[in-house]
Amino acid sequence: MPMPTRYQCLNCGHRFEAEVLTPEEVRDAEREWRPTRSVHCPHCRRTDIRKGW
Repeated sequence: MPMPTRYQCLNCGHRFEAEVLTPEEVRDAEREWRPTRSVHCPHCRRTDIRKGW
């Protein structure tokens, strides 16, 4: 079950929440060759982000 996590964009400073997979879910997806996606800023679409506000 994905869990909501807070992030802040290092490019534009936008704060947002995104649902991410748990480490167990990531391992299962990689084992079954299912794609996992990286978290990106909804405003500028950059992936240089950090956890927390």
